[in-house]
Amino acid sequence: MTCLTLWVLKWTATLILLNFYWGSQMFEDLEKQSLTGLSGLVKREFIGDDVSALKKNVTKLKEAIAADVNRTISKHDASDESKMIVPNLQDGTLQGKERLWKILQTRNVTEVDAAYWATVPTWGEILSNLYPKSHDITEAGPIIHGLETCQAFQAATASNPTQRRIAPAGIFNTGTNYLSVLLEYNCQNPHRVAKFNNNPKRGHGNEWEVLWGKHTPAHHRGKYYKNTKHNYDVHEVLPVVLIRNPFGWMKSMCRNSYSASWAGKGDVSSCPQLKKNGDWNEVDVKFGPGSTHHKSLAHMWNDWYGEYFYNNYTMNSTMEDRINLTAPFPRLMIRFEDIIFFPYEVTQQICNCAGGVLGHRPDDTDVANSTFHYVVRSAKTGGGHGPASQRNGLIDSWVRYGKSDPRNEYDDESAGIAEEALDKLIVKAFGYG
Repeated sequence: MTCLTLWVLKWTATLILLNFYWGSQMFEDLEKQSLTGLSGLVKREFIGDDVSALKKNVTKLKEAIAADVNRTISKHDASDESKMIVPNLQDGTLQGKERLWKILQTRNVTEVDAAYWATVPTWGEILSNLYPKSHDITEAGPIIHGLETCQAFQAATASNPTQRRIAPAGIFNTGTNYLSVLLEYNCQNPHRVAKFNNNPKRGHGNEWEVLWGKHTPAHHRGKYYKNTKHNYDVHEVLPVVLIRNPFGWMKSMCRNSYSASWAGKGDVSSCPQLKKNGDWNEVDVKFGPGSTHHKSLAHMWNDWYGEYFYNNYTMNSTMEDRINLTAPFPRLMIRFEDIIFFPYEVTQQICNCAGGVLGHRPDDTDVANSTFHYVVRSAKTGGGHGPASQRNGLIDSWVRYGKSDPRNEYDDESAGIAEEALDKLIVKAFGYG
């Protein structure tokens, strides 16, 4: 195929897509192409997917169309004969991946690219990388801390349950946006729904973030308000705190450090470089209410999560001081990895904790009635989250986060330094070591 032919195909495809973009079928055709952000790799019977979210950002939609066209051409260059399959047990393509395929089928996927599907790990491989070797993976499920605080939260809001809200919190790069979307589609506060005349969209009771800001350290709870126009108090919101494997989290911070700064963070080969010349490589972080200082990136992980995990946590408290400390206030702490691989189970637990009802939202036409709404696209949007080409959809997340142990990205010396720095109680509590 000549370069001229490819150029003509590319611009013809672009014009066709742009025509649909301005036409009434724009969203339908775009969705057919971009289930996971990789064109041509899956085939769906289209119902619709997050149409309202697409309508909100025309510029990003144009960028997505252009990116899809480029990816389609590149894919065609690499292989003119992309083989689409229906995974099945007879030829072994479904073996060990039954759970994952069932999830895709709820989003109307009917076929998948064979080579792409081959990169998806089996469920057994995923579980072996999610849990320490001592864990019995036959009893695998999400690890959630704070369920004992659910009753206290519901009691504190019993006089006016219409005010109950759920809101994500988490340090940078932990999937807070993804959790927000999962909750919005699948969990409703029945008291608020009734208050708003059975309008589940207005009454679901899920906020985008906690009042003090989802990335803001917990000691600012009740003292700093990111949204000054709130009409509810901190005791009326159940924080759902996402925590991530520290080894994977530190590498993600090397790629996108947000407002954190430390020496050598741009050096991919050595990052996160917890020690430099034998001393801890200190980190400074800017948050809405002010800045924080930490001994290293690993200590930043300790300090941020310590405020949610322990009661009256301070950076100088010893391990002995922390052992008997209880939760500082009603909250749930959930692993980032579990919202990817156990989204239904996690959402169900969160919803129950807050006194909500898990179920299909009546105004959600993207999935069949009584079906859990699995989110197939990355929920990250906006200038602070990097280019669209670096965002992962559901299938990409299975490959990226389930195929290997993030500790394998470190050499023995670097892993040893990380283990020295990390809070052993938190690491053990969440199955990270």
